Amino acid sequence: MTYRFVDRLSGNACEVQAGGTLLGRFILEPFGDEAIFLNSVAISESAYCVPDLRGQWQLLQPGQERIEGTISRTQVLDRLDTSSILDVGTSIEGVISSGGTWLDALGVSPLVPGMSERAEFQDFEKFLAEHLGHLIEVCKRPRTHLRVEVERTAVSRARRVATQASSYLAAHTEDWDRPTLRAVIPKRILSLVREDQYDIYENRVAARLVDHVDAYLSRRVTEVSRLLRLFSAAGDHRSTAGQGSHWRQRRVYQLWGSSIDAGDARRKAERTLEQLKYLKYSISGLMDSLLYREVPRRAFVGTTLTMTNILANDAHYRRVADIWLAWARLGLEQSPKPEKHFEEMQALCRCFGSFALLLVIRGLEQLGIEPVDLSQSLAGQEIELTGKGARVRLSWSASDGVLRLAVDDGKPLRIVPIPASVAMLPDDGIASLMRDADVAGSLDEITLVLYPSPSTEVAFQRMEPAHAHRLHALSHEIAEQGQTKAGFLPVSPWDLTSVERIARQLRWVISAPAFLAYPPTFANPLVAEFAANAPWLKVSGPEVVVVRAPGSHEALSVAQVLEAEKSRLVALEAEHADVSQQLRMAVRDGRASGPLNGRKKGLNAEITDLQSRIGFLTSLEADLAAGVAVVQSLLACPTCASVADPRRDFKGGPGHRFSCECPDCSTQWGAEACPNCTAWIPTLLPAVTSWTVNEAEVGWLDRFLGADSLAVPYKLERGGLGYVCPSCGHGRASAGSGFTFRQGATA
Repeated sequence: MTYRFVDRLSGNACEVQAGGTLLGRFILEPFGDEAIFLNSVAISESAYCVPDLRGQWQLLQPGQERIEGTISRTQVLDRLDTSSILDVGTSIEGVISSGGTWLDALGVSPLVPGMSERAEFQDFEKFLAEHLGHLIEVCKRPRTHLRVEVERTAVSRARRVATQASSYLAAHTEDWDRPTLRAVIPKRILSLVREDQYDIYENRVAARLVDHVDAYLSRRVTEVSRLLRLFSAAGDHRSTAGQGSHWRQRRVYQLWGSSIDAGDARRKAERTLEQLKYLKYSISGLMDSLLYREVPRRAFVGTTLTMTNILANDAHYRRVADIWLAWARLGLEQSPKPEKHFEEMQALCRCFGSFALLLVIRGLEQLGIEPVDLSQSLAGQEIELTGKGARVRLSWSASDGVLRLAVDDGKPLRIVPIPASVAMLPDDGIASLMRDADVAGSLDEITLVLYPSPSTEVAFQRMEPAHAHRLHALSHEIAEQGQTKAGFLPVSPWDLTSVERIARQLRWVISAPAFLAYPPTFANPLVAEFAANAPWLKVSGPEVVVVRAPGSHEALSVAQVLEAEKSRLVALEAEHADVSQQLRMAVRDGRASGPLNGRKKGLNAEITDLQSRIGFLTSLEADLAAGVAVVQSLLACPTCASVADPRRDFKGGPGHRFSCECPDCSTQWGAEACPNCTAWIPTLLPAVTSWTVNEAEVGWLDRFLGADSLAVPYKLERGGLGYVCPSCGHGRASAGSGFTFRQGATA
């Protein structure tokens, strides 16, 4: 065997998965010199397992038995989703390949490119609307060829007798009515029957043009309808894009505003959609015309048009030919070759990974995380970042598209982009994917699976509610004691909240460890000398706990004492050197050296003790600085970045418990204990005017709080709010049960 079959969910090699397969889940990694063929295409580097034009895949190695499998057509994205992912992904790949930087990547919009142009009435559609009357006239009053056939008909129906009628009648007595002495009275006779022949080349062109234009208009109506929903979501404050936290609203509108004017685009899309629907209804009506019914459905016409006399000279057919040529220039119906289809599917898998990278970059920028060196190129596939008191390392692989985010003192995040339409799988297929993702995960890392958002919410409504909610949940939101769970999120250039969803996962990875690092604790025997005037410290013997950040007037004098002790050490070392010199001279001259020896020993003890003290003071200074940095980082509001007052707004408690409230925006954050297990729950809740949660609503957390959340909130029976435990899942049964939260409510 000269290849590896790798499951991207786990990152490990596995057995070749014959049979039903998920699009883009597996990668084939060839090695050695032997040729390997995937879908009849020779591959020399890593390739995704993708379907051919028949929805199947084949793996062939010379001298080995062919391995085959299937990838259901429901997994394959439609043309709109595919083209948008390819456009955005290609832009990011261009930035990386050209040595672009972080700022260059931020210049690429994660939304559908060219939305305003797509919403306009296209040139072909204008041309079609202008000449549609000619196509209608041809379908209603088509030209025909006169076809004369010889048929055996009843005498009463015969209008013109065929030349061979007499000889035929003489040989077929069964067609006689009766004979007479002079002649035969016929019952049936060969006659000439004239019929109009509709199935001519020019009419075939018109009939197939109706099919092609109808398919084109159907796609355009779908495209503009999706754009209109997108424009409406961005421009209407009553839609889901304008609900929940106003910080989330601001980010969504800022993302949208950098791409297009929602109001103008919405009006443009409405006008275009109305015109397209009129054309669609007009074209669909032609399918009941005389010409369309008479031309066989299987009558094929090649894309290259043959200009006949009728198509060139007839006033109406000439315009039909012009419409055909305009449609052919769009290049929509060219049947892809197997090699081209394979390359396009490979590009889709790569570009979806690049799109995921763009979302992560945008999400980190939204959270205030940026590269240590903004001029660093992204071509290295790894970059160091910092911000919000955290150091982060982001890396990605061009071979498998998997992204990794490592945070100091936190679990790493592993993001696996799967370009399959997961939401269109049957319920058993979704359940199987979830089980595989959970089994492939690890307790030492967080796994997040990204998949393309479906075109409508109907896809989530048709599946089991538990599956629909799971496909919008992060791993800590569906946690169970001692079990690994993978998170799932839908993302798409057609989805306004894709960046917001990714940022929610990134905030958990970055902020949760920082919250649970409270309170900073260390040991130092000298701390008692300074703690008497430090109410922000809690001292128990040599143990020190930094319970809050010190005020400007509460700083300790450790640095000054350390400098004084260092100066004293220098003086003692100088005195020690002088005594040593005197002792050597006394020994040389034969004088008494007892007092000098005693003094030298005393200095040695003093210097040793002072060096130890300086070491403890240096450690105390560093530990205090690190501890203060931790608690000071907790004072920054996660939503508006305002700094809370450490004495008025911040409250510490036992264990990892603390709470803080922003003095400007009233956002609350902290950590509290799970009532069911020993785990601690990091919490974040922005102030919102009013919102009601419906447990039947899929993705409510994204719509209302977005990235401004950590643990999932839920209503307590006794009132107030609780949070779902990220370790044992306590409270998950209550999360989402209908409740209204109003400004100022607290847990």
